[in-house]
Amino acid sequence: NATKDKFFSIIAHDLKTPFHALLGYTNLLVKSIKKFDFEITNKYVSQIRTATVNAYNLLENLLVWASSQTGSFKFDPELLDLKNSVSEIIKLVENQALAKNIEISNETIRCEVFADKYMIDTILRNLLTNAIKFTYTGGRVNVTAVEDNNNCKICVSDNGIGIASEDIDKLFRIDTKHTTIGTLKEKGTGLGLVLCKEFIEKHKGKSWVESELNKGSKFYFTLTKKILKL
Repeated sequence: NATKDKFFSIIAHDLKTPFHALLGYTNLLVKSIKKFDFEITNKYVSQIRTATVNAYNLLENLLVWASSQTGSFKFDPELLDLKNSVSEIIKLVENQALAKNIEISNETIRCEVFADKYMIDTILRNLLTNAIKFTYTGGRVNVTAVEDNNNCKICVSDNGIGIASEDIDKLFRIDTKHTTIGTLKEKGTGLGLVLCKEFIEKHKGKSWVESELNKGSKFYFTLTKKILKL
């Protein structure tokens, strides 16, 4: 029931929000073009792009999550170079980081893991997108990975707004409504972290968070270096 309620809540409210922004800014864009006001036109184009990225990320998460709930999402692990995967996702989100003048560093070691590439990409994309969202303009996001016995321990950290200790346990729960506004008023649904938790558990890994208000957050997860029994 909680899953069903969350699904319809996202469709009814959260997915409509970025489209309201798109409709509003495109109307303003038409007017500014007619006035040849290129400074304000550039501002509206930037806002339209932000709304489009938010809508796409949300829709992507929604479709992936729906597939995972219906059992139609195939778990297809393979040997992956984790450093390459991190580099690919950083390139995917770099425009969002550039818009806030945020530097992203890839400090992962060459760690080969046995994992589903699409799921790992989804985890990294959501963690990096969140880190950018909650980091102030001019901040920094780091991705690190170290070997830990038979595991590779990955961490996505930022120096942003942080999370109150009483809210950390709510982050990965589908039955608890907990969302925080980003440093530039970016909105979210909390669905991304729920997906991350499900996909990490699918890999028999662990996930946890360390955070302090106004000092940033560190999101950890582990992946095994040996072949899983499917």
